[in-house]
Amino acid sequence: MGDQQVSPLSRDSKSAFLRHLIQDIEALDRLVAEGKIEQDVTRIGAEQEYCLVKSDLRPAMIGPEVLCETDDQRFTAELAKWNLEINLDPFDVGSGCLSGLRQQLDRLLKVAVKNAQHRDAHVILTGILPTIRKSDLDFGCMTPNPRYQVLDKILREMRGEDFTLNVEGVDEIQLRHRSILFEACNTSFQIHLQIDPREFADRYNWAQVISAPVLSGCVNSPVLLGKELWSETRIALFRQSIDVRNAGMDIRDQQPRVAFGNDFLQGSATEIFKNDVALYYPIVSSEMTEDSSMQIIDRGEIPKLRAMNLHNGTIYKWNRACYGVFNGIPHLRIENRYIPAGPTPEDEIANSAFWVGLMMAMPPNCIGHWKEHFHFPDIRSNFMRAAQFGLAAEFRWFGKNITATRLILEELLPLAEKGLQAIGIPESEYHLPLDVIKRRVTKRQTGSDWIIRSLRSLNVKSTVYESTLMITEAMRKQSIDGPPIDQWEIPGKKTIFDIPGRYSRVDSIMKTDLVTIRNDDSVSYAETVMRWREFHHLPVENEAGELAGVVSMRDIERYRETKEFEPDTQIDEIMTREVASVTPEDSLSEASQLMLSKGIGSLPVVRNRRMIGILTVRDIQRIENLGKGSATPE
Repeated sequence: MGDQQVSPLSRDSKSAFLRHLIQDIEALDRLVAEGKIEQDVTRIGAEQEYCLVKSDLRPAMIGPEVLCETDDQRFTAELAKWNLEINLDPFDVGSGCLSGLRQQLDRLLKVAVKNAQHRDAHVILTGILPTIRKSDLDFGCMTPNPRYQVLDKILREMRGEDFTLNVEGVDEIQLRHRSILFEACNTSFQIHLQIDPREFADRYNWAQVISAPVLSGCVNSPVLLGKELWSETRIALFRQSIDVRNAGMDIRDQQPRVAFGNDFLQGSATEIFKNDVALYYPIVSSEMTEDSSMQIIDRGEIPKLRAMNLHNGTIYKWNRACYGVFNGIPHLRIENRYIPAGPTPEDEIANSAFWVGLMMAMPPNCIGHWKEHFHFPDIRSNFMRAAQFGLAAEFRWFGKNITATRLILEELLPLAEKGLQAIGIPESEYHLPLDVIKRRVTKRQTGSDWIIRSLRSLNVKSTVYESTLMITEAMRKQSIDGPPIDQWEIPGKKTIFDIPGRYSRVDSIMKTDLVTIRNDDSVSYAETVMRWREFHHLPVENEAGELAGVVSMRDIERYRETKEFEPDTQIDEIMTREVASVTPEDSLSEASQLMLSKGIGSLPVVRNRRMIGILTVRDIQRIENLGKGSATPE
């Protein structure tokens, strides 16, 4: 979660903070050189992020309240009110570490479920919650924590304009947003592995190399706001949601704060921290009351390197180098940040075993010679392909092209098994987790594959909104104590009837595939479009894309009967300018009453004067028929 006592880096605090930051990195150099960083010890830990949802499967904004009622310091807040995090205890690798991690994860998730149930909510493990809507991403949905508020303010000021999101997959999403809250859509299962400082550079390089195939086998985030995007949309979403680079700096080669990296590590871990100080401007500060890190070392004590860790916490590498102190002894670790949460704890432990096994099976011929075997642009390209295509990706691997499935099944699973054996984990403990990976890849059913197949199957007779509800309900039933993802079935259509409040708001049934005309279009053009599409009304937009009015076939027919009729007359001459409308968040029952009182058959759905959907009487009648059991979802 990071240091909570932060403030903007002001002119007055800058010099002192930078002095502490430089001294921290020099102190780390000294700790490494003097052999004071823990050696010959390997530990594994994890952070479990999870979503809280209400009975209607929408985000439950209760995180702060649930956290206050949780008597366990391992539970912490996250950026959005509907997310929380569990920090698992570290385990020494060896016999019992995987089973111990699983048992603790299960035990703490039961606590999470119980605490959520006290507030009529549920826990779901998923990379991106399919039922998130744009209204859930307003500033008021941010956890009221000074750290998050400070970061949001600073990053917005650095950006100098609205953040933009543009991700293209099967569908495409383009939007602008004013805060960093879109980052909160991302939910992960972050794995920490303590690394011997003498091996850190090579282990870190190997972690970069294996990122793509590991990610391809555990993708679980293909849908955002109802759009089918990347297999692991989190990768693009996280980067763009807090990207402070603006369009005016396109020539300058600036590094995003969410990054994969640009080259292999040559020296020690301090090389990463030194490069980050040079490349990334410090954005937050904190009151530094303690002595400098060098003074603390001189006294024979261990420094926390707080300034360095604070700066490191504002740079979001997918493989992040971390410094910490455990039981009074400093250590270095690699934090794997790209693996999504879920679909189940069994899947997460399988992902952990796969990654740790591979990390401990680093090829000896690569040590110190990474550039002889890999071009770093290929490694970075592999990672982006994995995020986009999951198991359908093809990688450049040791100078040859190979598919993700073949690479995992033929080379990496046997390699991971050897790595787990090398650190003393018995076959009885690692067999089931690795078998989960094998079945998942053989069946080609990652979490993303299951979501996409479900979405496409359900969309045949359901709206996207209904489909995401049914998918999320299947997650709710299985993500905590269900079977691993390779055994999940496509949810049935009847699931929709089990979800309370499923049609409570306008945006739950409105249509978003709109046909509109411009106010300067001709009457004959509007009449032709309505006749072709069998419409009785058409919304009219102005040049700015704002809702300007509505024109009906009856309006055109009346105009035809006048002496002034001209087919090239512009629509704004005859359209109705005063138009009743609703917002997507409005109550469906109130919208229905509005149509009834106005005697109209449709309502434009508007946000910021722009039309984003339309609600018709036929839509409402369909839902009423569904409630009576006389129709199936369409």
